[in-house]
Amino acid sequence: MISKFISINFVKEPKNSVQIQQINLQKFRELKYHFEIHFALEYGHIQDETYKVKVDNLIHIKKACKNPEHLISKLNLSPSLKDFFTELDKFNDKTLDVIFMNFKTQIANIQNALLAVQREVEQDKIREELLKIIKFDQFQQQLENFSQLEDQNNFQAIEQNEKIIHDYIKDLTKNDAKELNQSLIDLLNGIQLQIKDSNEEKFSQCKKFQEQFQYFNASKQELIKQINLNYLQQSILSYYQQLKIMKTIQFKLNKIPARFQRIFLGSKDGLNANAFWNKVEGKSNLLMIFQSKSGYIFGGFSPCLWLGVQNSYVDDKTQSSFLFSQTHDEIYPLQTCHQSKAIYSFFGNGPTFGDGHDIYIDIDFQNGYSNLGYAYQWDKYKYAKSTYLFGQSTPNIAECEIYQLIFD
Repeated sequence: MISKFISINFVKEPKNSVQIQQINLQKFRELKYHFEIHFALEYGHIQDETYKVKVDNLIHIKKACKNPEHLISKLNLSPSLKDFFTELDKFNDKTLDVIFMNFKTQIANIQNALLAVQREVEQDKIREELLKIIKFDQFQQQLENFSQLEDQNNFQAIEQNEKIIHDYIKDLTKNDAKELNQSLIDLLNGIQLQIKDSNEEKFSQCKKFQEQFQYFNASKQELIKQINLNYLQQSILSYYQQLKIMKTIQFKLNKIPARFQRIFLGSKDGLNANAFWNKVEGKSNLLMIFQSKSGYIFGGFSPCLWLGVQNSYVDDKTQSSFLFSQTHDEIYPLQTCHQSKAIYSFFGNGPTFGDGHDIYIDIDFQNGYSNLGYAYQWDKYKYAKSTYLFGQSTPNIAECEIYQLIFD
């Protein structure tokens, strides 16, 4: 048996497993500057001085020295923690820079594709109109500023400039780029197409342009994923829990929120049902976060519409509603057999989830109860009211945050 290995990886595109040579420390020191060195935390038997280990379990030495999250992500953590640090490992200092440069390249590709279309349709002003539509001069100016600021090591100005670039791209692609799509379609439709020949290649450049625009949209979604790592900066919810909850929402709804708007803060707006309904009435896709006076943090998400006059349960046809506990690091999905009673919407109550009720908060935000496990899955459910979520028998809410998730 062996407890650890140093590996020399000579494979550019490794398969599911690689062979590990056992080498001594002196040999490692001699080689580490000439090859990509990995460290394997594995146990097993050696055969012919080799050992097979999964590539996912290898620690990249250089990367681990610079990024502790890379090292942590390779250790034997709980699945949720491992997922978090693996995701965080991808989000390094260079990630956004690479994405921004990718945008610059793709915009250039779109321009080149449109120039090719221009030659097909014999329209001299297409490039000029394109530059106006995407306000490319603004983008160029900010990229120039970015390069200058990097040389000056002015981190505050760099951060501000990154925000300006992000706002530019966000504005350009708002509403899932529908406006940009329409502007470009209008531009192309306004051109008198001059058909050069009758073969199937006569619109080849237009097809290439469509492909480039699809790549651009895919990059936009990747940028949104990266930026969305920082969700609710002022929230009582931990950064780790934010990521976990947002990944759950994205998985259940199969779409990414474009932004998160805080619509209610109990310490500011008032911890009572009147204040609550003044803010949530007529809204859907709400994430509610509560902190009890015992310090327990919990909450729930539902895409359902909150209407106080309804005085009834609301059906979640998407089955994407869930409750969560930051204190216990758990998520409780809505059970299929209870999807018709995801939330209870009534002016006479505070926030209410499930027909148990799994969470019931009274009008004063102090009284209520939790019958967790009735409608929302909880493996420890004992068909009785519980102190598990609140830390005591009643909610006794000390703070409440409510965010509306906006989808383009």
